[in-house]
Amino acid sequence: MAADDLLGVARTGVRLDTLRALRDVLAIQIKATDSARDVAALSQRLMDVLAQIDTCEKADPVREGTALDEVNARRAAKAAKSPGRTARG
Repeated sequence: MAADDLLGVARTGVRLDTLRALRDVLAIQIKATDSARDVAALSQRLMDVLAQIDTCEKADPVREGTALDEVNARRAAKAAKSPGRTARG
């Protein structure tokens, strides 16, 4: 991933996506450098970013829809079991 791609992701304001893009950039930079000092600094930064990614993922697990979607799905399932009843809108 190029720095331009990271900039584009960062501009979206989505922290987790930005951290993931930064993780990828750091990994590429680590692979590309021959300097032990740079590898050490980049590796430390990568570990920090990975910890932040882990924290974000635990704080906001992937959801399949919103709470309203869940309520609507329950209503639809209940209505399907009772064909004589209609859902209120």
